[in-house]
Amino acid sequence: MRSQNTAPSLLCLLAALSLGCSSSATTTASRRGAYALASCTDTVSCCIQRNPGMPDACGLTAAEAASHMAGVKMAVEAAAEEEDAHNAELPEWKRRCISTYAECKEADWMGSCYDCFRYCEGQEEWPVNKCRPRKGKR
Repeated sequence: MRSQNTAPSLLCLLAALSLGCSSSATTTASRRGAYALASCTDTVSCCIQRNPGMPDACGLTAAEAASHMAGVKMAVEAAAEEEDAHNAELPEWKRRCISTYAECKEADWMGSCYDCFRYCEGQEEWPVNKCRPRKGKR
């Protein structure tokens, strides 16, 4: 009778551990910039980012880790080019607003990136006095 109760308990424990692992990876990734979030698209790239300089922790050689991350980088760059092509019909000032907004969000600038984007949409220029890189992060 006791072994019957142990199996469901063990199963619940394993499920909780697996959920904890996946949620911590998601939480860590959500704190990163857009590029890092985009580059952490699979278990291998997430492992490489969590263990910089230690590819063996992910079961890879240094060459395998570099090759994997180069492929991820190419995919991210291709997606960025596609997004730029999508915005080609927009006026130049609007593309600058979008680009600066993305930079503001990625680099965690001072000020409200969204409010500054809305200002930029109305005035056709970015309000550098309200949203700018933090000192020392330029």
